[in-house]
Amino acid sequence: MSAIDSTKFNGTARVEGDRRTALRLLDNGQRLILALSTLGRIAVGLCDLLVAAAMYSLFLLLQDRGTLHHFWWTPKSVLSASLVTVVLVVLRGLMDIFSTRFTFGQIQNLHTTFLLRLTDGYSRIHWSRFIERNRSELSARALQTTREAADFYHRCVEMTGNVVIVAIMTVALAYQSFAAVCFLGFAIAVFYIGHRFLIRRKLQAAASSRERSLRLLQRSLADMFSSGKEIRTYGNQAFFQDRIRRQAECTAVNTLRVMSLPQFARVVADQGAVLLFLFIVIAVELRQGDLPRLLSLLVFYFVLSRRLLPIISQIALLAGQMDGSYESVKTVDSELNECRMHREHALPPLLPGPGAVLEMTQVSFLFGEKSNVLDNVNLRVEEGETILLHGVSGIGKSTLLNLIAGILPPLTGTVRVDRASIAYVPQDIPLLDDSIRMNLLFGLPEQSDEALGRALRAAELDNFVSAQPLGLDTLVGDNGALFSGGERQRLGIARAILRGSRFLLLDEATSALDEENERQVLENLSASGKAVLLVTHRLHTRWFGHRVFRLEEDGLIEELQAGLPIEEPDSAARLLR
Repeated sequence: MSAIDSTKFNGTARVEGDRRTALRLLDNGQRLILALSTLGRIAVGLCDLLVAAAMYSLFLLLQDRGTLHHFWWTPKSVLSASLVTVVLVVLRGLMDIFSTRFTFGQIQNLHTTFLLRLTDGYSRIHWSRFIERNRSELSARALQTTREAADFYHRCVEMTGNVVIVAIMTVALAYQSFAAVCFLGFAIAVFYIGHRFLIRRKLQAAASSRERSLRLLQRSLADMFSSGKEIRTYGNQAFFQDRIRRQAECTAVNTLRVMSLPQFARVVADQGAVLLFLFIVIAVELRQGDLPRLLSLLVFYFVLSRRLLPIISQIALLAGQMDGSYESVKTVDSELNECRMHREHALPPLLPGPGAVLEMTQVSFLFGEKSNVLDNVNLRVEEGETILLHGVSGIGKSTLLNLIAGILPPLTGTVRVDRASIAYVPQDIPLLDDSIRMNLLFGLPEQSDEALGRALRAAELDNFVSAQPLGLDTLVGDNGALFSGGERQRLGIARAILRGSRFLLLDEATSALDEENERQVLENLSASGKAVLLVTHRLHTRWFGHRVFRLEEDGLIEELQAGLPIEEPDSAARLLR
């Protein structure tokens, strides 16, 4: 294969790949809607052509020349021609308004669909893959990239409609003047070659670079905002500002290229279209010596060019913008494919035996190529039982709770638990930037203030909430920034209690509480009849458990029963490392 043939093949393959990727993101209904939107834009262009023809006929009648063809549907008088022209102008305006509104509405729906599909994919991806991703990057892709991807389809609608309209108007020009069509064809060929070989590749490279630089900038901003206390303490604002400045400058350079290249093409096409119209006038003058007919043709070309010239300019702009926004389409498609590849499948429901809320048998788990994080774990938790679990950091305590909650699947063994009856409270409580009420509900249907109050009392937070001027409607700030660590943890425990779960998983969920508040909360949980599995490093909490386990590399080891005296404090401290 020659170099020219190879280039042509690669270019064709890339176009076909682009088309398949763009179509793959749409279902049949969405494709049909976009086709209807395109037809609507084409219909507006047809109205422009009809308006030009009506104006041409009107000018002939005004000069007592009669119409060009005496068909039954052509106006026979100046009044009828004027009425037809008015009707067509009004019809064209209405069609433009409705088709534009319809198209924008469908593009908004498409953006919403992409947003929901991507966020659903992220929420169902395997947990080990999810925790590797940058949260700010996921947010940016879910919000901004999906917006750009939806805009690509809007530009496709406009581009397709404009190309068809230009083709129809070219036929109309050919009917009146073959020379005009030759000029138009030559101008379009020159523009296509220039865009194809001089602009498109630079635009695609700039769009890819902008995507990367934006991603890095978003990460840096998220790092700075989440490290506010440390930055103020260390006084190293200059480091973060310099980091953001460099990435912002890189983003600005690439954005300038993405924005300026299509504008350059638009300006060239715009001025070229003006010259084209002048050439058409010259061609008409050379062909027609009849002044009245010449004036009518000029009116026809003027009305037609009033629509044709902006369309040619818009095609040039859209061609560049589509190359830039297509990067977002590829990103959304790639992200959805990755989510499908690593989708976390629902674990089969395995319920424990009578009287138990949890039965783990020979459970093992590992992350990637690491050695087993958990190995041969066996555990049974009875209804209403409180189990304490401790072990050195990194031994796998949180992983064990993730297996019980169904967040991770075991490598081997079985986990029998009714996951509908589980509530999970981590050490770092995720809070909505909303009111206390909404953070308690956390997706639950509306509950009475009495039910919310009972949950708050069990978590020893009712006095704090009642002391707030707005009570349950008090805002908690960004991830609970307006609350202390202990208040956030108690709010998370109250949220778990409100769900009516029979089995609570507490992963260091009382670590920020003082000893007295922790004692009261644990006593309330013990008296509630709920089964509790508490991961903790605190020695004094051992007295609230029915049983105490230590997690080691060899497995789960049961220690002394809770409530038994410890003769050697040092020995006890070693047990609860």
